[in-house]
Amino acid sequence: MIGKKIFNYEITALLGKGGMGTVYKATDTMLGRQVALKMLHPELTVQPQFLDRFKKEARVLAQLLHVNIAVIYNFLEQENNHFMVMEFVEGTNLEDLRKKYNTLPPQFVVPVFIQALEGLNHAHKKNIFHRDIKPANLMLTPEGTVKLMDFGIAKIAGEQKMTQVNKIIGTIEYMAPELIQGKDASASSDIYAMGLTLYEVLTGQLPFENDTDYNMMQAILNKKVTAPNKIALSTASPAIPQALSDIVMKAIEKKPENRFADARSFQQALINAFPQYRDINLASLTAAANKSTIAATRLEDSFAAMQTREEAVATKTSAVESLKQGYKDNKKLYLTIALLLLFLIISLAIFKNRSNTNIAQTNTDSLQKNDDKPIDVSGNSSTEYINPPTKTDNTTPPVTGDGNQITIPGDGNNSNDDKESSKEKKPVKKEPVKVKEEKKKVAPVVVQQEEEKKPQPKDIYISSKVEVDLYLQDNLANSPERTDIPVTFTVRSPVVYNGVTIINRGTIARGVIKLGRVQTDVDINSTTATNGQQIRLKAQRGHGRRNEITSNRNYTAIILPGVRLRY
Repeated sequence: MIGKKIFNYEITALLGKGGMGTVYKATDTMLGRQVALKMLHPELTVQPQFLDRFKKEARVLAQLLHVNIAVIYNFLEQENNHFMVMEFVEGTNLEDLRKKYNTLPPQFVVPVFIQALEGLNHAHKKNIFHRDIKPANLMLTPEGTVKLMDFGIAKIAGEQKMTQVNKIIGTIEYMAPELIQGKDASASSDIYAMGLTLYEVLTGQLPFENDTDYNMMQAILNKKVTAPNKIALSTASPAIPQALSDIVMKAIEKKPENRFADARSFQQALINAFPQYRDINLASLTAAANKSTIAATRLEDSFAAMQTREEAVATKTSAVESLKQGYKDNKKLYLTIALLLLFLIISLAIFKNRSNTNIAQTNTDSLQKNDDKPIDVSGNSSTEYINPPTKTDNTTPPVTGDGNQITIPGDGNNSNDDKESSKEKKPVKKEPVKVKEEKKKVAPVVVQQEEEKKPQPKDIYISSKVEVDLYLQDNLANSPERTDIPVTFTVRSPVVYNGVTIINRGTIARGVIKLGRVQTDVDINSTTATNGQQIRLKAQRGHGRRNEITSNRNYTAIILPGVRLRY
C-alpha cells in the first residue's frame, strides 16, 4: 500500500494494525497536510447494513471538533476497500509510556486525564460514546495537548446495536460490567473505561488478569477490585494519594449508578483534589519522556522535579531573593573590610609622610649648623667628601658609588638652603593624594555588577513566514448564507520564533468568514503577541468549498515576514 494513492491521499508509511483495521500515514495532496488513513478489515465490511450505518456514524463523528479529540475528516471507498480519514497526531500514547516506566506519577496523570475528560465530555454532549478507551488511545502531543484517539467504533445514542451475536466490539479488559451483560454503551461505560485506564497507569497493572476472555469477563462481573493505593504499597511502587485512589474506585464501580454522573463530574473531582497539578507543563515532560537516554524504570524517578508554571516562577523568585538577602547579609562584612583596608592605607601614608618630613627637617637643621661642610644624610659613617663648588661652578652635586650616600654642598647662603629644603618637602605633600585614588578603585565593582542584572530590551524581527495553528470557536455548519460573519479563533499551540514564545496558546485571534451557497472565504485578521502588540495574520487557505471549510475547524494562519516585535 505504500506509495498508493486513495483519491487525493497518498500513502507514505504504515503506522500500525488493530482490531478495526490497518492504519497508514498519508499526505492530503489537495490541502498539503498529513492524515491518518485507516483501512477497515474486510470481514467488518461484508454486510451492507454495517457499511450504511458506519458511514452515517462517520458523518456524525466528523462533527466532533475539539482540541482534545482527534478529528475524523472523511469516509472513503475504493476497490471494495473502505477507509476512514482522520487527523494525524504526533506524540506518545500512555500505553508506550506505561511500558517504558511501568507506573506513571500522579502529578503527570492528573493533568493528562483532566484534558482527556474534557474531550470525552464534549463527545457525550453530542450523545456519542467512545466504547474503546484505553491507554493506547490517549495520545500526548509534543505541545502538551492530550488527544482522545480512535472514535472509529463509537456508538451513537439511539442507533441500532453494532454488535453481532457472540461478537463484542471493543477491548474486553476495559469493558464495563453492563456491556458484558449485553447492555448498550453509555456515558457511564466510557467513565468506567477511563477510570480503569487511570488505574492501570498508576499501578502498572489491571485489576483483572486472566488467561481467557471468558475468565476475564467473569472477573469483571464478580471480582472485587483492590484499591490503587494498596497495590502501590504491596509492590513498592510510588505512593498514590488516598484522594486519587478514592476517585479511581468511584469511577470503576460495578453498578453504573454508583459511578460519576458524567465526565465533567469526574474531571471536577480531580481538579478539586489536586488543584496544584492542573497547570503542570506537559510539553516539557513529553520532550523528556521521549529522550532515549532516560532509564526505562519509573517516570517518578525521571520527573520528580516537575513543576507548575507558578512553582517555576516562585522558585526563580526565591533564588533571586536569596541572592539579595545574601548580599545584604555580607554587605556589612564587605564594608568593614573595606574600611579596615582604607585605614591601613591612610596610616601607612601618614607614617611615610612623617618619616620624609623628619628627614627633610634633619637636613635643614644640619645645613644651618654646617654651612661649609658636606652633610651625610644616609646615616652611613663612611661618607666620601668633595670640595664645595664655587658660585660660578654649575656642576651638580655628584653621587658617590654608594647608592645610600648623598653629599650636599653648603656655601653659607641660608636662602639657598631654604630653597633646597622646600624642594625636599614638595614631593612629600603629594603622597596622601594617592590614597584617594586607591580608594576610588573599590567602588565601581559593585555599581557595574548591579548594571549587569538589568535585562536589555531586544527586538525580534520576523524574517520568514511563521505558521499559527488556530481553532475556530464558532460552529458554522448550519449557518445560513451571509457575508462578513465575525468569528473568533483560539491559538492551538504556542508560537515560538528563534527560541522566544511570541504568541501564547489560547490567545484569541479575530477574523471574518463569508458563507456562500457553494464557496466560502476565510479572512483571519490579527492576534496579540506576548508583548501585547497586535500582529497581522493571513489565512493559509482562505478560499474553498463550503462543506470542506465548515467541516473542519482547524485553520492555519501565517505571520508574514517584516513584523518587528519589541520586548
